[in-house]
Amino acid sequence: MSSYDIQRKSIHITVTDDMHSAFKGACARERLTMQEFLEECISRLLDEDEDIVKVAKEISKGKSDRTIKRITQTDADAVYRAINGG
Repeated sequence: MSSYDIQRKSIHITVTDDMHSAFKGACARERLTMQEFLEECISRLLDEDEDIVKVAKEISKGKSDRTIKRITQTDADAVYRAINGG
């Protein structure tokens, strides 16, 4: 390995099957992979991009206040299917 090789690290997250499918589809519509999208979000956060930092702060505040506990449409659809058997 040369001194110019970049070490990469995996990130492991768990989301519902429906959320995964919806995320993959949303990325595909923009001709992006999920990895490209997430890498760009991470890069912008590290660069302290105003918009993404605002989102991070909103999530952090909601987490500490317990005010953000929303169900996404994909979550609601999964629950509906589970209740109705399919």
